[in-house]
Amino acid sequence: MKILSIKKMLAVSALMLLPSSVVMASSDCTHLIGCERKFCEIETQLAQAKKQNNYHKVNGLTKALEEAKANCNNASLRQELIEDIDDVNQDIAEYTQALEEAKAEGKQDKVMKYQHKLQSERQQLLRLQTELSYLK
Repeated sequence: MKILSIKKMLAVSALMLLPSSVVMASSDCTHLIGCERKFCEIETQLAQAKKQNNYHKVNGLTKALEEAKANCNNASLRQELIEDIDDVNQDIAEYTQALEEAKAEGKQDKVMKYQHKLQSERQQLLRLQTELSYLK
């Protein structure tokens, strides 16, 4: 996989630090697209972190929001999505190959593992493709 850009690392880090309930709270932003959606999602997560008095998350999310507002544009988001789609397609190819090898070796535990990974990656691919379609 490619090395993530600093902006992407901040965004991914911020999302990974949050519990799923916070990510679910960002559904209020689903009617937005592009940078406006990105800002809304970070702001929603920031409000939740403030409610929880989690100052570490507040600081990280504040920096992520500042970075997003300073640098976000739909062209850069589109390019990031294209790169993410390429990465996911590469992962799918690798997992497909690993799945075939596991089947050939009769390793059922690995077969199930790679089937699960493929399912997850395909869902991610659909999500990314949908996001990209809204930016075109």
